[in-house]
Amino acid sequence: MPQPDPDRLAFNDVVIDFAGRRLLRGGAEQALEPKAFAVLALLAASPGRVFGRDEILDAVWGHRHVTQSVINRIMSLLRQALGEDAQRPRLLHTVYGIGYRFDLPSAAPSPAEEASAIHPVPEAPAASSRPGGRRRPLALAATILLLLAAGGWLYGDRERGGGPSTHDAPRPSLAVLPFADLSPRGDQAYLADGLAEEIRNQLAQAPALQVVGRTSSSAFKGKDGDPRAVGRSLDVAYLLEGSLRRDRDRLRVTARLVRADTGRQVWSETYARELRDVFAVQEDISRNVALALSVALDVARYNREQGGTTHIGAYERYLRWRDILMQGRLDVAHDRERVRLAQEMVALDPQCVLCWDALARSLNALALEEPDARGALQAESAHVRARIARIAPDSWIARRDRANAWWRQGRRTDAIALARQVAEAGPATQERVWDYAFMLYAMGHLDETIALVEGVRAIEPMALYLSRDLQFDYTAARRFPQAEAEYQRGQHLSGSQLGPDFLAFCGVLAGRRAGGLERLRALHGQLLAHREMDTPFFRDLGAALGDRGAMLAHVRRAVEVPAYGGGPNAAFVPTGVADALGDADLAVAAMRRELEAAEGFDSGTMAQQPYVALWNAPYSGVRSHPQFKAMLVKAGVVDYWRQTGRWGDGCGPAGADDFQCR
Repeated sequence: MPQPDPDRLAFNDVVIDFAGRRLLRGGAEQALEPKAFAVLALLAASPGRVFGRDEILDAVWGHRHVTQSVINRIMSLLRQALGEDAQRPRLLHTVYGIGYRFDLPSAAPSPAEEASAIHPVPEAPAASSRPGGRRRPLALAATILLLLAAGGWLYGDRERGGGPSTHDAPRPSLAVLPFADLSPRGDQAYLADGLAEEIRNQLAQAPALQVVGRTSSSAFKGKDGDPRAVGRSLDVAYLLEGSLRRDRDRLRVTARLVRADTGRQVWSETYARELRDVFAVQEDISRNVALALSVALDVARYNREQGGTTHIGAYERYLRWRDILMQGRLDVAHDRERVRLAQEMVALDPQCVLCWDALARSLNALALEEPDARGALQAESAHVRARIARIAPDSWIARRDRANAWWRQGRRTDAIALARQVAEAGPATQERVWDYAFMLYAMGHLDETIALVEGVRAIEPMALYLSRDLQFDYTAARRFPQAEAEYQRGQHLSGSQLGPDFLAFCGVLAGRRAGGLERLRALHGQLLAHREMDTPFFRDLGAALGDRGAMLAHVRRAVEVPAYGGGPNAAFVPTGVADALGDADLAVAAMRRELEAAEGFDSGTMAQQPYVALWNAPYSGVRSHPQFKAMLVKAGVVDYWRQTGRWGDGCGPAGADDFQCR
């Protein structure tokens, strides 16, 4: 009679292949990130046991570059892969206030039962001096975890102190939903948004509280959803709902804290105040929510400490400015709108450092879209940066700017160290983290970048810009199944799909994504709808799909005649197409043209963002090309690697004077 296999767990149509590190359902392998499978293996190896969130993080990540919020996304991926309904789970259960538990169907043997059926271990006699000290059979769970750790799937090289955390009390998780505007004219939505945003930011300061980001919470604006459905979507235990009614200078604000799993009210209060007291109302609500959740919170005005504003008009404009960015609306019209909004912010509140930062960023973005005005716009941005350094030299924004200046001066090690301090000293927001993420990516630390961005995405699971950037990161790291899974998830998010669709186009072209010629044509049509892609080169490429020689001929012309390719803003397209078609010589030539179009490449003063071109070509073997190696040397990347000993992923020294990448 065949014996159960200790290296795999099978029940119904599910197979968890521990040895092969695969999950199969209905005979089809499910695309899972390595960390997701490691979490599944941890839980499934000990069915019925509740694992705390801290315990999972310690076992799988070692708390490196991640927060407990990362688990929310991993559990969503696992439920999808297992075919689970979070409201009526069969296997993967959330134990609110503690963590997660994996239950087997009643007819299925546990891994430990399977193991003991093959290798029964006799119990040793109990020690006479220790009642109840009888040894038990070695659980397969320990074996699985050891195997995964040895293979690099779990966090290794643990700091002194050793074993997993025994803390089974994770942070309470909370989403602050958009407050409803109940004003007679319905024209106070900006004030309601600002109120919810300030409360969210203040609560996020509590280390013991896990708070979902604004973009993800805002997806439920104007929707009267079932708290249980909203809680499942955001994977949180609590929801804070509210409404605002303004009548001239009088405010009436109601806030209500509910449990997401039951909809039961935990706390509620109504505040009748003057308009000028709106920020005091925010602080009162934050204190009371923290008290209801038994969380310590030293309420200080988040905006004051972070360089923001307490001017309602300026704050409303900042929210609108940030929303454009979060939705990935990066075309010239929206760039102009962001400049206008930022100019209005600083006019309303000249001491708002975040507002000045928004203006500088918007001017630089517009400069990329308007070459004729580039010099003047960049000069104005530099003037704004100098002002920030004068009015708030110790702010995190000024320190981030200092790190960027050091980068352009060639002080890469100092720049990365300071940028990391900024990223780790506050909430994991796009404004704090992204310059650091680009520095890591520029130096070829792709997996480290992914871990960082995944941590931010755990807070903002519904932000398209995070999904888009992770798709590029996964693709560069050649983690193609993860890139595809994130592409499918991101298709349901609000914002521009230009970047994701171009990655999908190149993936199909390279044979790494399904769909063939029909899918290529559909993606080509979607991309042509974007102004940046409507170029002579890309239009001609559409007529040649399926003819590799003809497509490569179009790429050569685009490299030789930049105007045909669409100019600097579309320089990434020929590089991506040549790489996907497997022509490393042509791809590296297009890449060089792309980098040469970036300011500062020849002088060594290039900002970190254009460096992404070096790593966005994973298909054709560009990274082993001699000209690619020469570009790494010219860009200062190799000097940084040799100085720090931290080589990029897939790269390393080859003798005393050479190096190689794959």
